[in-house]
Amino acid sequence: MSDSRRMHELLSALRRGDSLGEIVSSDRFATDLGRSPADVAATLRDAKAAMFIWGAPSGGTPQPHFDEIELTVHGNRYLRTAPPTVGREIG
Repeated sequence: MSDSRRMHELLSALRRGDSLGEIVSSDRFATDLGRSPADVAATLRDAKAAMFIWGAPSGGTPQPHFDEIELTVHGNRYLRTAPPTVGREIG
């Protein structure tokens, strides 16, 4: 899976979780998306660097590891303009 597909899948899952009023964490992404914690951390690192997400950092590993992640305005804009991908849903 390409980096852009990974990013879109993660941000889409975050948007769905938020719309359901759920708290989404690094661990939840790894479980619900069927991805390794290291893969999730790498995508979260890129998402944070691009200002697509905001997260409450925690001491978990691998880093970055967040207990609560939110989609930013910029992340929502990315989802509106990026081509959709097929991925698993959180929830």
